[in-house]
Amino acid sequence: MSKSWNTLQVFEHQTLMVDDDSRFKMTHFNILEKYGYRTKEKYYSVGNKRIKFSNYVGVIQVKNLTIEILPKADNLEINQRSKDKWHDALISMLNECKLIKLDAITNARLKLKSCSVLDLFYDHFLTETEKIIKQGLRKNYRTIEENLSKLKGKILFTNHIKKNSLHQEQFYVQHEIFDKDNFLNQILFKALNILYSISDNSTHHVRIKRLLLHFEEISDENITATWFDRIYYNRNTERYRQAIKLAKLIILRYSPDLKGGNENILAITFDMNALYENYVYRKLKVLEFNNKIPIDGVFAQNRKPFWESRGVRADILVKTQSGSFIIDTKWKILKDTKPSDDDLKQMLVYNVYYDSSLSILLYPKTTIESDVKKPFKHPYLSDKYCQIAFIDLFNNDGRLNYDGVLKKSSRYKFSKIKNFHQFEPIISFNKKNLIFFDNKGSILQFNEKSKLIWKKNYYSKSEKKLNPVLQ
Repeated sequence: MSKSWNTLQVFEHQTLMVDDDSRFKMTHFNILEKYGYRTKEKYYSVGNKRIKFSNYVGVIQVKNLTIEILPKADNLEINQRSKDKWHDALISMLNECKLIKLDAITNARLKLKSCSVLDLFYDHFLTETEKIIKQGLRKNYRTIEENLSKLKGKILFTNHIKKNSLHQEQFYVQHEIFDKDNFLNQILFKALNILYSISDNSTHHVRIKRLLLHFEEISDENITATWFDRIYYNRNTERYRQAIKLAKLIILRYSPDLKGGNENILAITFDMNALYENYVYRKLKVLEFNNKIPIDGVFAQNRKPFWESRGVRADILVKTQSGSFIIDTKWKILKDTKPSDDDLKQMLVYNVYYDSSLSILLYPKTTIESDVKKPFKHPYLSDKYCQIAFIDLFNNDGRLNYDGVLKKSSRYKFSKIKNFHQFEPIISFNKKNLIFFDNKGSILQFNEKSKLIWKKNYYSKSEKKLNPVLQ
């Protein structure tokens, strides 16, 4: 699943222009232009030989070019190091929100750099489908009509007379059969066919071909958004949920070239505001099981009636023994500790409707520190506060943090290695353990808590004095 040469990385809200020196050519622009107008420029806006991306992140595959749209919430210079940092962050967020799946090896930083977001998404869908195949495709009863040489079910006399006036040995009947051709399997079949037609990954092609052997009895239907509205999961179909969720993104974001050319386009994109909110919610949700933190419950998108059929919906509601408070996530860069009037008014409404004494505007951290909570200036609202807070998404290692607090990631000081900046050592992973070296050529293995498990050195005393470095 390596990132191929035809992958182009851009940031959200960035403009991509047609350039002879760039991999983004006029043919790519023409296809994106058509798709942009068809989707009412939801994911990007179209200009004169340029595409300006919006707040959607993810990946767009058009012809032989894969465009990765990365999030960005800092003021640092745009370079490859910045792209690698936010590429890893996007993958970690998608993994936390169950939109892709990473194993222990893939979670390694060096592995993440070599993975395309699109390949990881495809891999997750194929893995979920393979799990379903392993357990067996679900069978259902369905009603069909057909002409048979024997009587089965009930005769449909009107059609029987029309079709069998000259063939009295046949019966036009309606009956039930028990097979795999149901709408859940039809959705998976459709998504597999789309991936096979658009993916250029040979490993995925082999896996898709192997999976399609199990779908030979499934009919190829025209899947629309209404199909997903009628899905009801029970204990027998719950295993389909994740695969169907991924298949929905593939099918509904796919735009085939109806003229039979090579202008197919697939856009797997996510609203960054919603992704950030979901990421923060899932991180906070874990704290419910921490006995040291007095949290009774964390609830997402909690709705309260507002006016007639309209309602007020807070991003995150946190209930504690001493009361509750609201967290409203904002994926944007705040220049100072002064939010907009609209955001403050929104927080006031949340405080009143949820009977909360505190509401928090939570931004990704840049260089501004979190502010203290401040009351609203009204005698009847003196017990209502709003706080501006910033969550530090990255830890000291440059990777997405768990709880937004900088922590020392290891007890081992790599600065002890002389001329460390001259080397590019490869960090090896054994399950959850890390294997590295010191300035004497020793090989060390640490566990996930940075505790040394073992240390070995095969150099002689004279060789150790030369300060060998393993690469």
